[in-house]
Amino acid sequence: MLKSVLRPVSKPFLIHLLSWLGFFTYEEVVILLTDNTHYNFWFIVPVYSLNVLLFYFNSNFVLPRLYAQTHRWVWRYAIAVLLLLAVYGLLRCEINLHLAPALGFPTPGSTYSYGRFWALAVYRGMFFQFASMGYWFTRNAILVGQQKERQQAQLRVTEKSLMEANLAFLKNQINPHFLFNSLNFLYAQVYPHSENAARGILLLSETMRYALHEDNNGKVMLTHEVKHLRNYIAINQLRFNNQLQINFEVLGNVQFLMIIPLVLITFVENCFKHGELADPAHPLTIRLAVVQNRLTFETHNKKRHGPKEKSTGIGLANTRQRLELLYKDRYELITNDEPNHYTCIINIAL
Repeated sequence: MLKSVLRPVSKPFLIHLLSWLGFFTYEEVVILLTDNTHYNFWFIVPVYSLNVLLFYFNSNFVLPRLYAQTHRWVWRYAIAVLLLLAVYGLLRCEINLHLAPALGFPTPGSTYSYGRFWALAVYRGMFFQFASMGYWFTRNAILVGQQKERQQAQLRVTEKSLMEANLAFLKNQINPHFLFNSLNFLYAQVYPHSENAARGILLLSETMRYALHEDNNGKVMLTHEVKHLRNYIAINQLRFNNQLQINFEVLGNVQFLMIIPLVLITFVENCFKHGELADPAHPLTIRLAVVQNRLTFETHNKKRHGPKEKSTGIGLANTRQRLELLYKDRYELITNDEPNHYTCIINIAL
């Protein structure tokens, strides 16, 4: 338990420690190779501790508090930086010009004037000040990006849960057993009197059963979706005494492929709502083709310029949302709205 708690803390600490040790080693090697001055280890420790203190005090205390104040934070931070550098330069002067000589440690600054060494110390502090700013802004950008990713992931989960809850709510409004038993009863009663009416009831039963059934992980067999389209077309043909001009073509192997249910029917429904389907010269064309697990679904219909069925647009908006959620970057929806014809093409990588 203790090991699992310490792991996320010790890893960043180890990275910071190794980074400072690497920087310290690099600087001291360069000094030893370019200068004959030798420093005592116990003198180097307070100097580098001061550098580390300036770096983390700026990145962990000053910047987070002033940056959060969106109004006029820049000039306030500039004042804070000047104060930090002044204090840093003063402490460096005290360490190099007073503490080190008192302890018998030779320093290169002992021959400088106080003002000149203070200026050099401030210049040195500016290096760690700018490094600290770069570190904080980089870390903050990464944290903001991670937070946005978590929010987007949570939003996707919430939207999916809401969609599932809405579907479950709609399903629960109807008792499936009561519905199907009633339809079977009506079918048996109507069949001796009207074969077409009985067939309509049977098609309606299959359509409702498909809409209310439990799917597998949000998807159904593509063959079932195709059958649902055929049933929908057959019901409407019965409504209009088989006078509708519809060409429905299925190309390729639709076996063993999965798709989210009730996504293709929306575009077919729009053809029935807004299309002129009784003109033999301009039939409704529905074409479904599968090539290497890529589905292309196309509808092309002549527009109806007279009275049309009312449409809220909810079905199409919901379908677009489902495509975006479940086939993001894997689908393409193309519409061509001409004066007399309307074409819709959907490409989905299944």
